[in-house]
Parts: sequence; C-alpha cells; structure tokens
Amino acid sequence: MNIDLLISQPGQMGLVADQAFASPVAGVMFDAQTGMITLEMADADSFDMNIPVQQDFCTRLENLLDIYVGTIENGVIIDSRRVPIVLQNDPFGGGNAGHFAVKPGRALAAFENFLKRCTAGQPLHRDDLGDEGSAGGVMGGMNPAVLQFSPQLARQRAIEAAQQARAAPAIAPSAPAFGPKGMGGGNSNITSRRAPPPVQRPPAEDDDTY
Repeated sequence: MNIDLLISQPGQMGLVADQAFASPVAGVMFDAQTGMITLEMADADSFDMNIPVQQDFCTRLENLLDIYVGTIENGVIIDSRRVPIVLQNDPFGGGNAGHFAVKPGRALAAFENFLKRCTAGQPLHRDDLGDEGSAGGVMGGMNPAVLQFSPQLARQRAIEAAQQARAAPAIAPSAPAFGPKGMGGGNSNITSRRAPPPVQRPPAEDDDTY
C-alpha cells in the first residue's frame, strides 16, 4: 500500500491510499517531534507510516483538528472519510486531545472538493522504500475533476446532493439587491411592503377671506 499526504489551497489536508484498508480509519496520530503519522483503525489496530512529514507540512498539521482519509483505486474513489487528528509531543504543550472537530464518518462531497483544490503533496508511506518506481504520487497524474466514486458511494453521493439541494433554499443567505437608488438589502420584498413616507405638504398660506 502506498499513501500520500496532500494539502489543498485553503490549507485542509488529507491522506490518499491506493488500496483499501482492512478496517476503516478512525483517527490519525501525528507526532510533532518525529514527524511520523500513525493511523488508528476502527478494529483497535494501528498502521504506522514510514516516511516523516516534511517540515513545511508539519506546521499545518499541528493546527488541524480533523483530516480526510481516502482510497483511490484505478481512478475510482472507493472510500472517503473525515477523521479526528490527535497531536502528540506538542511543542507548545497540551496537544489537541479532547478538541475533536468531527467524529469519524463519511465525507463524500467534502473529499471530492478537497481533491479538486489540492496544490501539493508528499509520499507518506511506501511498501518498498527502495522501489524508485513507487516514488511518484498515488494520484499518478490523474485529473481530480474526472475521478469517479464507486457505485455504492455514487448512490450515497447522489442522496447527499439531493438533501443539500432541498435544504439550500431554506438556508441560503439573501444577496444584496441593486435598485435605481443604489444598493439595498437582499430582502427587497419586505421593503416593498412598507408604507410610503407621508407626503410633505407646503405650509398653508394665510387666507385673507373672512
């Protein structure tokens, strides 16, 4: 199994493997002192990476509370999860244990968007460190925009998209509205129901008629 560490433009990070794990990943342990990562599995087993994290990636990892973990085989996403990351040997003390941002779970749309925005990465684990042919990235030059989910995940992704579409109108913020007199609030229909301002009439002139 080969595993890479990727980072996206906004700074989110993820692990991408080229083979399925025997058990789902439940969490990621990052040792800030050694730069090594260990995966904690749902069956209470662990999986140690054999390549340390580069220094420029370490700083970002030290500030994360969660991380993506996905598996891509032959251009097909067969698993994607978002799991907590626990910092060990925190140089500032305390670590981040007890401050998990999320519980382990599926992250289909989020992982898909993450891959499309990745800008850099590094090898994190190689079955054979002496094999120069495995030095390339797990993605192997694949275009993230054309990656497909496995049939099972594709169905879940479709359900997720439908749920988001139904919820969107109820939570979408109002956009600013532009009218002939400038910019107003997006909720212009409320403004239109307001009573018009009172008409300002000129003061009455003195009437000389008795």
